[in-house]
Amino acid sequence: MLNNYDPKKEIQRRIIIIISAILMLVGLLIYELYFLQVDCYNKYAMLSEKNRVRLSPLLPKRGRIFTADGKLIASSKYKYKLTIESCAENIFLKNLELLETCIDLSAEEKEALLEMRRKVPRYSPIIIRDGLSWDEYAKLSIIFYKLSHVSIDDVYVREYDMPFEFSHVVGYASKSENNLQILNGKTGIELSMNADLIGEIGNLKTEINAAGRKIRKLESVDPISGKDVTLTINSEIQKYVFDLISAEKAGACVVLDLTDGSVVALVSAPGFDTNLISSKISRTQWNAIIKDPLSPLTNRAITGKYPPGSVFKIVVAFAALSEGIITPKDTFFCSGAVTQDNATFHCWNRQGHGRVNVCDAIRGSCDCFFFEISKKLGIDKIAEYAEKFGFGKLTEIELPNESSGLLPNKKWKLLKYRKSWKPYETIITSIGQGALQATLLQVATMFGKLYTNNYDFTPTIINQRDQRDVGSVFCPSETYARGNFNVEAVSVLENACGATTQRDVGPNNDQHDNCGKDQLCSGLAHSSVIKDALHQVCNSWSGTAFRSCKADYEISGKTGSSQVRRIKRNEAGVSQKNFQWHLRDHAFFVGVAPQKNKNPRYVVAVLIEHGGGGASTAAPIARKIFDKLILTEENEKR
Repeated sequence: MLNNYDPKKEIQRRIIIIISAILMLVGLLIYELYFLQVDCYNKYAMLSEKNRVRLSPLLPKRGRIFTADGKLIASSKYKYKLTIESCAENIFLKNLELLETCIDLSAEEKEALLEMRRKVPRYSPIIIRDGLSWDEYAKLSIIFYKLSHVSIDDVYVREYDMPFEFSHVVGYASKSENNLQILNGKTGIELSMNADLIGEIGNLKTEINAAGRKIRKLESVDPISGKDVTLTINSEIQKYVFDLISAEKAGACVVLDLTDGSVVALVSAPGFDTNLISSKISRTQWNAIIKDPLSPLTNRAITGKYPPGSVFKIVVAFAALSEGIITPKDTFFCSGAVTQDNATFHCWNRQGHGRVNVCDAIRGSCDCFFFEISKKLGIDKIAEYAEKFGFGKLTEIELPNESSGLLPNKKWKLLKYRKSWKPYETIITSIGQGALQATLLQVATMFGKLYTNNYDFTPTIINQRDQRDVGSVFCPSETYARGNFNVEAVSVLENACGATTQRDVGPNNDQHDNCGKDQLCSGLAHSSVIKDALHQVCNSWSGTAFRSCKADYEISGKTGSSQVRRIKRNEAGVSQKNFQWHLRDHAFFVGVAPQKNKNPRYVVAVLIEHGGGGASTAAPIARKIFDKLILTEENEKR
């Protein structure tokens, strides 16, 4: 075996092995270089650029908010932000000593700044004061040449005019909790229109060295300011209404323009200071607001849910007339009480109203009349018409957190409580009590639908919106205009509705005329009967709002009082003033004016929480608001 050994061949074999290994390593090296230089080029180029370039956001100026009369109520103002970079500790401390000569820095603030310096990366900016006063800015300008790693930047802050009056409408915007510190809407129009108001963020590219210090600016993309928003609200009317409602403990008011559904005023009281909340509010101040028993953050006009009380009788009356359950001439004797399901349900007038028809029942707010007709209608039919008038669903106004209220029926109770609906529940629902709940805006919208004869009448708070569709009216007519039509003008109805000879069918299936007139379009005829009754509420001596709403320009409306608890037997007839505030009824009044020309323009809905009676508390406030509206309208015409 040893004789066959050839050293040369062995050396050659080893050389081949070594060369092969070297070639393999060179191949792997070439592949790795290709992988790094070609395949991973984008990745490492980006990392390199990220190390070399710092991208800083340039915040846009938030859009402004105006009222319909041109008043600027929300704007963005320049303020100065003082920052210091996380530099060496000795330089950092020296800067703080110099800064203390110009601004107040407590020991706790200094300790917090030092702690922040240890946490953030080198040369990262740390905010010392987010909003310098002019005096502080002037003092710092004098010594600024002595400071290093310190900068004063322009920042935007939100500023509100009439902060309390528009607190629930405009809402407020505050800085995001992320590093961008951009203003974002939190409530009100600031939130619902945030996408338009916020604008587009710009950016600034800055070259930095390996230590993270800025060397030079490379390029910038300017931010785009947000769009301005104009409301339909009149600032003068808004302030006037707010002052009236604020005189009470808590309440709300909605004023609508019937011509286009625009909101002239929307108030909830008590309000809150939006300037305080949008800035750096203290924890003590915030706790005081959220723990206030009157809940100033709640928008009672669109979020608060209340039993609408006697105002809801309008819906029941319209439903009964439309379904032929009653005619305008049908009467019922009110003895002061009705028995149902082994219980007695009293009219507010314990002595009774005597014999009344639907017009009398609305004018005097007779409960027993509606107890009786609700038995024949049934809860599902009442709910059907109530939904047409806007109850139980959103009005879709351009404000966040609107409540849809609650419109009960048989199916609702079965699903929620696994129990069947009882006849007595229909009775109490017919007068706006029980499980029924509505917002004040829904009640105002109901009047808008009634007086425009348009089921699709909806409120809007944003000016210059697209034209809305006419929608479904009480009678199908493209030519019929809004307003209160006169039941005597039969020919006008015939032309407007294209009606043929038509008669309503009463409870006994006997044909009868509607107020003695033939050929009436039923939808408009029924609404006219109710409008006449609402006119008498404020203009007839027996109307519930005669003393508080009698005016030369004439008001039509309905009072309402919704109970917050069940009245005990010994409390019957006792004045609401004798009860504690939180035990009193809520006071409602909803009306339209001016009615003298049969073409009302405004709807005013007033709610006073625990105000007692609608006629004694809410109606006088509504009268003052109508006076202001009519006076303002007359001044505009001049």
